[in-house]
Amino acid sequence: MIPRLMYKNSIKFMKILFLCNIPLDFLGDKWYIGLKLNYEVRLMDWMLEGLLQGTQFQKLYNRRIEVLREEYDLRKVDIDILYFLFKSGEHNTSKDISDLNLFNKGHISQSVGRMVKQKLIYIVQDQEDRRCMHIMLTEKALQIVEEITALRKQMYNIILKGVTEEERKVLLQVSRKVNENIKGALQNLDTGQEVIYAE
Repeated sequence: MIPRLMYKNSIKFMKILFLCNIPLDFLGDKWYIGLKLNYEVRLMDWMLEGLLQGTQFQKLYNRRIEVLREEYDLRKVDIDILYFLFKSGEHNTSKDISDLNLFNKGHISQSVGRMVKQKLIYIVQDQEDRRCMHIMLTEKALQIVEEITALRKQMYNIILKGVTEEERKVLLQVSRKVNENIKGALQNLDTGQEVIYAE
């Protein structure tokens, strides 16, 4: 038997991909992973599990953004959303943020409201679809985003230290394949099809 570990709502592996600038697709609200757990489990299995859960990465990331959070009275979700808006171009609505499946709708709404009051963002109605509201960055926010970008660059240098350019390409390729596998498994779950777990 292969125990199944189920992760709901918070897809930590997708957070890692987002924070590392790896392209993401909408993956629904839950995903499943099968792991063969026994006393002879290989070291790579535990290393993979650590990567998927992202515990160490999140700990490092949270420590690195503490200064920004204190200096600008921001929460982690605020910093992540500011960076997303900076990178997203015209895909800058609350739905676009929600579709990443990195934050729940309640946290997005609270963050947006908070940052509007801080004059970091403002809302613009779409000219073609009046129901659609775009979230725009202010000049004040752009100054913060510059610091966020610099911090992320430092993070990439830290976590990719000793990783060659060729290895980075392989990492990107593998990440995309894992992304597609998760997406396919979710589609199977949505359509009621049986999900087959590899041994």
